[in-house]
Formats: sequence, structure tokens, C-alpha cells
Amino acid sequence: MIFSSRTPDDLSPNPIARALEQVRGTDFIDLTESNPTRCGFTYPADLLSDLSHPEALRYDPHALGSLSARRTLADYLNIRGHQIDPENLVLTASTSEAYSYLFKLLGDPGDAFLAPTPGYPLLDHLLHLEALELIPYPAHPLPGWPLDLPALKLAVTHRTKGVIVVDPNNPTGATLSGADRQALWSLCEERNLAYIIDEVFSDYLYEPATKQAPSPSILSFRLGGLSKSLGLPQLKLSWIELSGPERQLAECRNRLELIADTYLSVNTPVQVGLEKLLAFAPNIQKQILDRIFKNHRVLESLFAGSENVKVWPTQGGWYALLEVLSEGANAETLALEAIQKHQVNIQPGGFYDLAEGCFLVVSLLPQLEIFRTGANRLKKLLN
Repeated sequence: MIFSSRTPDDLSPNPIARALEQVRGTDFIDLTESNPTRCGFTYPADLLSDLSHPEALRYDPHALGSLSARRTLADYLNIRGHQIDPENLVLTASTSEAYSYLFKLLGDPGDAFLAPTPGYPLLDHLLHLEALELIPYPAHPLPGWPLDLPALKLAVTHRTKGVIVVDPNNPTGATLSGADRQALWSLCEERNLAYIIDEVFSDYLYEPATKQAPSPSILSFRLGGLSKSLGLPQLKLSWIELSGPERQLAECRNRLELIADTYLSVNTPVQVGLEKLLAFAPNIQKQILDRIFKNHRVLESLFAGSENVKVWPTQGGWYALLEVLSEGANAETLALEAIQKHQVNIQPGGFYDLAEGCFLVVSLLPQLEIFRTGANRLKKLLN
């Protein structure tokens, strides 16, 4: 075969995708919607006006991102509890690209990274495209989803190059406890592992929390982006915050600069307009938090007292996790039935490696009345 094994042999749609192709229509409700721009939030008409600033017409590339944009971003992050020097920021077009830079920086073909399970399936694809392996480390299905630390330590091999953390987790919404965080840092220090923490959902915590910086004794990378922080995935700007022992940081910056200079993917207009865009952050974050709180309460109210369905508590993010307790229930079967018989789209937990039990994942972003209608359809399916 002419094609690389980094892409799958079978690219045909799965049964749920095939079912969706058959039923989409005006009465269809998508409770997997993850695009804020399709969910009725209010954006100022002139929000993108600075993208047409005359400076955006001049191409003056900087591999790590323009210093002015990195200074603006550092000011924004420092107000939110980070302590970051603009020199230790790397701008990328997306969080996916940020991961790809880090995998190129840290891993050789055949190396491995530890990643959380349950977790977002994108990580497996990104690692595979770099000829790297994902080694899952589990969390216990208990409130707060504490890590299975003995299993985590056993998963480390001589090929392991780093630990990936998603905090809050997607889809559980769980945040790391202080004890789990310290245990991960200790493991990274003992085994000389990089620490990669994806914080894209950290602006959507149900209770305010101080964002703890990684231990200065380990090489660490914190990821964020405008896709979630501004609810504007089309703007294509994300970032990596570098921290760690100074002896490693200089070489890390130089190597990342070489990688970034190879692609030069961050566009000029979004960097020029960054200050005005970030000033909008509190507005959209308040809108989204208000929406996810209300929609989560809809679920709690609908399934209150149910013997068949448990609405799992969450600490952050914009997804909700339902567990169907009926004996023999199958998540993929229920997701297909929801589409074909009830005109509502949900995701089976298997998409996120929720292998045990029967879990369903729904987005909390849709407008309240749309969400309420979809949730009522879901209740008919599950009761």
C-alpha cells in the first residue's frame, strides 16, 4: 500500500455517523454540539474589527509568535493567576498543533505518552500521526474521578516521555485533586518525564479555583486557546506556557522555535487583534457559564429520583455525563435509538474510553429551550 500506517486502514463512517446521515432535519436536536458560534451566544458586531488593522497587511513572521502578542497574552494570563514571562510563551494555531509541536520536541517514533482515560479521542489520533503510542492511565469512577496512581506508575516504561493531563477533564469535568497533582509531579521528577497539562476548559469551572502552576523542578507545558476561552474556534490561536529548570528551558525554547519556524502557522491578523479579543473574554465566559449551569440543572431536575439514570456531578467544562443503570443497557445501542426514534443526538461513553458501565455524554452548550426539549426526548428514551 502506498499510504502510511499513521492513518487508519478503514475510513468508513461508524454506525452512529451513518444513522445521522439518514435523519437530520428541522426537528433534529444535536446534544453533542460543541461549537459555541452555533449556540446563540452574543458577540459584539465589531469584535473582529482589529483583524483588518493595517498592521495585519504586513507579514513579519516570528516563529514563537510576535512579541507584542505574547506580551498581551502574558498580561491576560497573569491576571488569572499565572506567572508567565512572554519569552516562555509559544503561540500556535490550535491546541492540536501545540500537542504536535510537543510530540515532535519530546518523542521519537515508538516512544509513548501517558494520557488519561476516560479522555478525549483526539489525543490518540495526534499521537498516532507522530508515530507515537498512547498509554492510558485510569481514573476511578467515583466522585471527582481520582487517579489510579498504582496503575499509573506501572504504566511507565523506558519509552515513556511524558504525562498528559486534561484539567478539567473531557468529558468527566473532573479536576485533579491536590494529592493527585503532587503525585504526578513527583512521578515526573523521579522518572524524568515531561508534564503536559491541557487547560482549555479551565475558564469554565463550577466553583472558582486557584490555578496551580506546575512544580518548577519538572519540564512543564500548559496549553490553552481562544477556541474555548473566547468561544471562537475559527480564530485559530492557542498557546503553550513553558516552565521548568532554567538549564532545560533555554534549549526547550530553541528547539520549539525551530519546530515552529518550520510551519509558521499562526496568522498575523489574530495576533494584531489579540488585545481587543481578550478584553471580550469575561463577557463570553459569563454567557457560557450561565448556559452550562442552567442546562446542567435541567438534567438534574429531569432525572431527580430516577432509579435508571444517574447525572454525574461535574467540576468544570461544558459536557455532562449520564450513567444508565438499567441492567444490560448498551450506550451505543441507546445512542442509535436516540437518533433513529427520538431525533436527538448524544454520544456513547465508549467514544471517550468509558468502557465499564453505560455512560452517555451530552453537551451543555445548546440554547436552553432547545436543550430542554432534547433532554425530555432523552428522558423518554431512558425511562
